[in-house]
Amino acid sequence: VSRMTARHALQTLALEGYLYRHPRRGTYVAEPRLRFSVGSFTHNMTEAARAPGAEVLTAATVDPDPVVAEQLRVPAGAGVHVLQRLRSAMGEPVAIEHIQLSAARFPDLLDHDLAGSLWDLLRDVYGVIPAKADARVLAVALDRFEAEALGVKTGSPALVLTRTVFDAEGGVVELARDVYRGDRTEFEVTAPVEGQEA
Repeated sequence: VSRMTARHALQTLALEGYLYRHPRRGTYVAEPRLRFSVGSFTHNMTEAARAPGAEVLTAATVDPDPVVAEQLRVPAGAGVHVLQRLRSAMGEPVAIEHIQLSAARFPDLLDHDLAGSLWDLLRDVYGVIPAKADARVLAVALDRFEAEALGVKTGSPALVLTRTVFDAEGGVVELARDVYRGDRTEFEVTAPVEGQEA
């Protein structure tokens, strides 16, 4: 093939995440992307035979803003647990979770070990089982804090998953904003097709 065709093919593969380029060192095959569905990070990584990890960055109980209080149905004067964790797969930083939960519904949550599956903790300690999530995925560029935590350059591409998680009775379990490395992750979505016309 011509040099121009080969260059175009390499550029296309790099854009699709199969290759990455290092200045002055060349082009290399990229690690396969980690596949996620909207749900438990721990479950997704366990299913993929990748050891999941969690490092607690912040954990505090705060006064909620009115919108969050309404969404979580927080009683007047009650607080909200705010939990931020760095999630990893096989020791590699992959995502930053920012989760908010009702302190009235989950008292003493922050006294438990938060380095494992949060959903397992909610089920085992509080008897709450997440059943459904409404979610949106947005493409963003990482700010300095997020980039440093994830071990990439500021401005690197990322996927932000915002989700509202419900229990079987329709109560809101948690509000979350998760930031995933764009070079290492992809999302699989299965949903009913709306409408009859193509």
